[in-house]
Amino acid sequence: MKDITIIFLTVNRVPKRWAKYHRSVLEKAIGDAPVISISKKPLNFGINIIQTEKESSSNIYYQVLRGCKRAKTPYIGIAEDDTLYEAEHYRFRPPLDCVAYNKSRLTVNMEQNPLYGWKPREVNATMIGPTKLVIDALEERYAKYPNGTPDRFTGEIGRPWVESGLGVTRRKSIEFYTKIPVIQFKHDYRRKEVGSVYNMDPGILRSYDIYFWGKASDLMKKFK
Repeated sequence: MKDITIIFLTVNRVPKRWAKYHRSVLEKAIGDAPVISISKKPLNFGINIIQTEKESSSNIYYQVLRGCKRAKTPYIGIAEDDTLYEAEHYRFRPPLDCVAYNKSRLTVNMEQNPLYGWKPREVNATMIGPTKLVIDALEERYAKYPNGTPDRFTGEIGRPWVESGLGVTRRKSIEFYTKIPVIQFKHDYRRKEVGSVYNMDPGILRSYDIYFWGKASDLMKKFK
């Protein structure tokens, strides 16, 4: 997977034991793909960029832009520190005129019963995109909003309500589905400026135990 750079985002707040487990899972998923890590504290993982800007929803995408500008591959893939990935996810390549979101994404809410929930929506943590397109899209945002995009319209590239609300170019997006889902945790370690991390509705499909990842209760133990 040398045509894709993994942009790993962390503010170094997740538990240390989880961070070690997450790193081992991510390294298996990405193989020989180059990594650009963006963190609040120094991190020995690929090319490391230190985040000094104030945390906010807008800042997440600004850090993605910083990472993309250092990438030397035609594609980038996002990796977040509270999300587990399998290699199948990073093998997907969208056309060069659009970004893609993996909708095989299950969530585990640390404040609820130990189960996986599914809601089919686009999230930054599952984005695979052409590097140039992502740079162009985000540079347009921050040229218009140099002090950060307004919270009301801050969101993923290619989401119509986000880009129309920001008054920027509408980018194409597609969805894809992997046999092995991405697992994303909802928890209290996220940046408070982003807002509430808990949505009490786990989704339209729910399970306690799934192929490959096993029981939600076992993964929750690793997160503590």
